[in-house]
Amino acid sequence: MPMLKLIAEDFIHLDKIETVLPLYQALIAHTRLESGCLAYDLYHDLKNPGHFVFIEAWENRAALDAHVQSEHFQRLVPLIDAHKRAEGVFTHLQNYEALLPCS
Repeated sequence: MPMLKLIAEDFIHLDKIETVLPLYQALIAHTRLESGCLAYDLYHDLKNPGHFVFIEAWENRAALDAHVQSEHFQRLVPLIDAHKRAEGVFTHLQNYEALLPCS
C-alpha cells in the first residue's frame, strides 16, 4: 500500500502563539512515537506569522486514522483549535505515479 502524505495548516491568533507552542510540542512528541508515523514535522510561515504547517508522512491511511483517534490528538487538538483565527486546511497527497496506467 502506498505511503500517504498530509499537509495540515493551522492559523493561530498572533497573541496566542506562545500559548500553543507547548501544545504543539506535546503533540509532536507523542505522534512521532506512533506506529505508522514516518514523519511529523511542524513549520512556521515566515511571511504569515501564526500560520503553522505540518508536513506528515504515514505508512497508510489506517495509521493516519489511528493518529486522529489517539488520546493525545483528541486532547491537544481542541486546545490548539481554541486559538485559531481561521479554519485549518488539510491536503492529503499521494505520489503522482499512482495515477499512471499500469504497464
